[in-house]
Amino acid sequence: MPELAMYSKILVVDDESEVRTLLKEFLEGEKYLVETAEDGEEALIKLEEFQPYCVLMDIKMPFLNGVEALKMIKLRQPDVEVIMTSALDNLKRVEECMQHGAYGYIRKPLDLDDLLREIKECLEKRTKRLADKKKHVGQEHEKEKLKSKTQLLNKEIFHALRFPLHLAVYFDPEFAAHGKNVSWICEKLADQLKISPTQMINFAGLYHDIGKLSFPHRLTHSDPADWTAAEQKIFEMFPVFGEELVGHHFRLKGLGVIIRRQCEKVDGTGFPGGLVKDDIPMESRILAVANAADEALKEAGLRDIEFDIKSEDNFLSAVSQKAGTFFDPVVVDALRKFLQGYQPTPESAVGLADLKEKMVLSRDLFTQGGRLLLPKGFSLNPMALAKMRHINQVDPLAEQIRVYSK
Repeated sequence: MPELAMYSKILVVDDESEVRTLLKEFLEGEKYLVETAEDGEEALIKLEEFQPYCVLMDIKMPFLNGVEALKMIKLRQPDVEVIMTSALDNLKRVEECMQHGAYGYIRKPLDLDDLLREIKECLEKRTKRLADKKKHVGQEHEKEKLKSKTQLLNKEIFHALRFPLHLAVYFDPEFAAHGKNVSWICEKLADQLKISPTQMINFAGLYHDIGKLSFPHRLTHSDPADWTAAEQKIFEMFPVFGEELVGHHFRLKGLGVIIRRQCEKVDGTGFPGGLVKDDIPMESRILAVANAADEALKEAGLRDIEFDIKSEDNFLSAVSQKAGTFFDPVVVDALRKFLQGYQPTPESAVGLADLKEKMVLSRDLFTQGGRLLLPKGFSLNPMALAKMRHINQVDPLAEQIRVYSK
């Protein structure tokens, strides 16, 4: 006998004591563990106590008959195989049993060789099914583990790719501030348009001007009205330069497409490809409006986007005037609706002596010498507090410290 079948547990259910005794002795002789029950009700009790692998059950029994007991067995323990027996040759009753989950049917009087073969086959089927089920559960578990690891990895990559912009704040505060502001507006517009604020939309704002890092020094320090034709051409290539730079990172190739299309205009007069509205990715259309909004705020000297965006009305009208030509009217309308419902998180002014751990800066903190000491969004810790107090003695803070109110 195969090892898998040895010592398998079988419950014999029959209202005839002679049949129960005969089958118990026969099956135990074949190395099975056997319990018996005289009716369907007792079978259900033994089902819980004995936990059989296979039930050999007569159809016709008093009280709870075999068919009703079968239904309840499969409901309580679906993995138990049930072989029905009967002295009646009733095809309709056999079909009913099979429909309710019986493995097979054997007619009485029982041929013990046929019965043994049927039991072996049903136990082998049960063993295989349980193994497949276990394998499937294991595969699903592995899929969930892989999914969790992938999500964690993506989160780590997301933060890692934001880190260069955190460093840039200390070397070129305006370049970094513009990127962060545009990124912030991009996410708000994406949310208003019911587009999930994906990492790519966030990165598009942060990295949209990265191509300008390739510019000659004169180009970044002169009035555009004084540019030569060659310099103007270089400027119009910055989206292409940006695409090339981010393309070096395998996770940012999709970002390159968004950056390349940011200066396209919906009327087809933009650069570098002269694309029209529907040929421009929606993320690029969002980026174009977000960039224009922050450029307008910059001209007004407003750089704390979270608070300043509600204090300047002119930038919205300037952007709206170009809806349908430069900008997608749908995105411009999303900006208008966002501003109507937006309320900034309250903030408070705090003195240096009153700062505490875990307070979060609501604005960039500069010294009078123009150095960025800490960026907004920074959660204060003992090291940061000590740094602020030490540097304040040599290069005092430029203004009041502002933190988010609880």
